Amino acid sequence: MSYYAQELVEEIRSRSDIVDVISGYVKLQRKGSNYVGVCPFHNDRNPSMSVNQPRQMYHCFSCGVGGDVFKFVMDYENLTFPEAVKVLADRAGIELPEQDYSPEARKQADLKEQIMELNRLAGKYYYYMLLGAKTTYIYTIIIFVILLSALADSKSLLLLGLVMGGLLILYLDLTLQDKLTARRQEIVLDLPQVLSKLTLLVNSGMVLRDAWKKVSITGERALYQEMQNANLEMENGVMEIDAYRNFAERCNVKEVRKFTSLIIQNLNKGNEELAYFMKDLSDEMWEVKKNEVKQKGEKANSKLLLPMMMIFIGILLMVMVPVMQQM
Repeated sequence: MSYYAQELVEEIRSRSDIVDVISGYVKLQRKGSNYVGVCPFHNDRNPSMSVNQPRQMYHCFSCGVGGDVFKFVMDYENLTFPEAVKVLADRAGIELPEQDYSPEARKQADLKEQIMELNRLAGKYYYYMLLGAKTTYIYTIIIFVILLSALADSKSLLLLGLVMGGLLILYLDLTLQDKLTARRQEIVLDLPQVLSKLTLLVNSGMVLRDAWKKVSITGERALYQEMQNANLEMENGVMEIDAYRNFAERCNVKEVRKFTSLIIQNLNKGNEELAYFMKDLSDEMWEVKKNEVKQKGEKANSKLLLPMMMIFIGILLMVMVPVMQQM
């Protein structure tokens, strides 16, 4: 498989106008600020495919397919991403560098692809591992208790083991849920700041993809790491829309899904008011963050109530017991 530098891919993208490319396959007609044509990916009788030239994206409102110029060529010609790059490079008159097919070069290229795939699956694995760990622990504890009671030949030991195992399972369940909740809260708390940064950059005229890359390196917590993973996917040939979908799936947070749905809808339909929508969503997320912080403060106060009562009772006993002994 061939691999090309991201700078070269971006040069080919910039010199391959999506309207000109798709017009070579499908007849397009201008309609407002967009172009429309019959979708070649399903039995389309009425023009249902819209092509947005400013954003260099296409979208079919009937079958739902869409993407950039590389995605169109890949789907229409049934090509891989490197093959689509070559087709568009030839069309744009860009000479591609000769690929190094030595065993070492192939080994490095394959390793890069494997790392990307592992990186994409890492988020999913971590989440499902936490959810599935409880079941694994339950089976492990049950088997251990049965073996221990069989060796000891004691019903009381079996009963004690089941009780202790149940308590341990409850503890592990609470621990895993705490980890998932903490990760979700961390993402929700960071989301408003990320949205504000993206809104500022997009308002300044920066393309969303570039703004995403710039914001992703400004933090190291879970949300920023997942943004970096999405950016890495895009740099290695994953379609921008697919990278955002994978990002939302890895985060698995309702607010993030809403955010990415807004982005994907904008890319598909070519809506030029993304910055305004992101500003509204940012304001909404700031309110969510305020509520989250308020709830955490209330929970902290409730957790302190019991220790304070215990301390008060202890002090009261220390004072009252000597007095009562003297009476």
